[in-house]
Amino acid sequence: MAKLRTHYDNLKVARNAPDIVIKAAHKALLQLHHPDKAQDKAAAERITRILNDAREVLLDPAKRKQHDLWIKEQERKHKHHGFESSHADQTAPKKHGPKEPPVSEELVGHYRLLSNGLAQDTQSRLLWCRFALGQRWQAGQVEGEAALYAWQAAQEAVALFNKQGGYAGHTDWRLPSVNELKTLINPQEGHKSYINAYAFPNNPRWLWTSSPYAGYGGGAWLVNFIEGLAINDNPNLPCAVRLVRD
Repeated sequence: MAKLRTHYDNLKVARNAPDIVIKAAHKALLQLHHPDKAQDKAAAERITRILNDAREVLLDPAKRKQHDLWIKEQERKHKHHGFESSHADQTAPKKHGPKEPPVSEELVGHYRLLSNGLAQDTQSRLLWCRFALGQRWQAGQVEGEAALYAWQAAQEAVALFNKQGGYAGHTDWRLPSVNELKTLINPQEGHKSYINAYAFPNNPRWLWTSSPYAGYGGGAWLVNFIEGLAINDNPNLPCAVRLVRD
């Protein structure tokens, strides 16, 4: 069965995203895929229609509820199909697929890069996922687009990620603190993205930290990898999540 594609996926937001996050994600993606900026205007116009449809549905309570019910029904069918397949496999001869290749590593700067999608900083000793939530590590590359979350939803997404099995045998992944995420800022990478693009390919522009802002007005800290700096901002902004563990 093909991967279920929802309006949440099209806007790259979590399913519990509030309206303010949906509006911000729609605006950001619309600017990114604006037909006036695209070489392939037909494709840009198609993407624009998809984004507008997603916004219309998710900002309408009745339409959103109907869409959520449709998602649950599709997932129920998929789960039922998966059960039937696994039940049938119990009586079928077992076939052993190819073994997983051993994990290799290479040293790039102060990062020990592992072929399974992890990177250990040899200075801080932190272990990072080389992909953001919503993306996946496939054949040495980061595939897909990062999911965007409000700050509280980001913390809930990390907890769910660990509950569902985590990654690479670890279930203690977490949001980095602002000081930890700032260690990934690499000024020598230039203005395209202030991060080691080989160690962390397809890096999102804005990433949440676990650090709340203690000053007036509250908020939370995020790191902007376009400008290479940490800022505090509205916790309802849609930002991506990169996981770390000690």
